[in-house]
Amino acid sequence: MSSADLHTPSTSRRAETEATGWTGWVAFAAVMMMLSGCLSGILGFLAVINNNWTMWNNNGAPYGSPYAWGWWSMAVGLVVFAIGAALLRGSMFARTVAVLVATASLLSHFVSLNIAPVWSIMVITIDILVIWAVVLHGKEMKDV
Repeated sequence: MSSADLHTPSTSRRAETEATGWTGWVAFAAVMMMLSGCLSGILGFLAVINNNWTMWNNNGAPYGSPYAWGWWSMAVGLVVFAIGAALLRGSMFARTVAVLVATASLLSHFVSLNIAPVWSIMVITIDILVIWAVVLHGKEMKDV
């Protein structure tokens, strides 16, 4: 019996870039990033049009006015949404930036655990899932 006969369809090795069922996790990561980008953009827009509505007021805005933070949030939201959309295509650049953005989000929510513990723990969990999915299964999205 030759070694070729030993590899049945169920035991043969997959190609390195063959898509598997794990691509759903990468799609989850991309959708979470796009949702996060939309929510950041909405928060930023609301801060720009009515800076008294946001959770920080003129006295509590960190390093600047709520108006400036609103524009910053809209810009960051647009970038995060675009990276999430590019992640669905399997772009290496998008995978790299997605990991960096999720890491920054994880660290910022870790610092704010005492302010909003439940929200921070939920976001940290989602960030860990995003990083895990993108690092381990990100290149599989190119084949889908």
